[in-house]
Amino acid sequence: MSKRFFLLCFMLIFTVTVAVACNSESDDEATNDQENSTQSSEDKNAQDSEESESDSDDTQNDDSTESELNDDQSSNDTNDDVEKQSTTSDERASNDDKELPETIEINEQIQHEEGVTFTLEKISFKEDHITVDFNAENHSGFKQYLASGGRAKSSNLGGITLQDNTGYNYRYVADDDSDRIKLEDMEKVTATVSFAGRIQDDAQSLTLIFNPDNVEPQFNFEDIEIEW
Repeated sequence: MSKRFFLLCFMLIFTVTVAVACNSESDDEATNDQENSTQSSEDKNAQDSEESESDSDDTQNDDSTESELNDDQSSNDTNDDVEKQSTTSDERASNDDKELPETIEINEQIQHEEGVTFTLEKISFKEDHITVDFNAENHSGFKQYLASGGRAKSSNLGGITLQDNTGYNYRYVADDDSDRIKLEDMEKVTATVSFAGRIQDDAQSLTLIFNPDNVEPQFNFEDIEIEW
């Protein structure tokens, strides 16, 4: 009986030991699984964080690149606008700064049959007007007018006309009390008359007429060449 009891005790102890060992191994495996699961979760979270940061960096880089491209395009557009404005300004300045023609030295003399001698000396070009220098002598025996129609008024070009080869008329300007250019008998006069306007850029020649309305004495100078 003692042997049986001893055997039963041994088996009981063995069974308890095995059970404890199995339980311990199960707890270890559970712990390892939990640790592995925790580590895996942490690794995944870290990986997700790295991917998120990478995506964020990529997005920032894309945004930065796009912003730089937009800045470059805006800068190019601005430069183009500035260049166009500069070109336009240069063209305007070039037109404004175009040199005026040389003064035309003429010294051509006409002796009218009524006894008036007229000498056209020169034509000069200014920024806003043209001047004509001349001298005249009256030996007709009575008073004469070199510009009987007076200065230009409205559609009337007046007693002296100046026209270029393009058909552009430069209007005769003078004071009312002297615009007819009265020349007494035996009188000699040296004078300068003015015409409004800057010479046209494409003008090549001029026609100047004193008394164009067929009042005598008339003095006509045609195809006066302009020297640019």
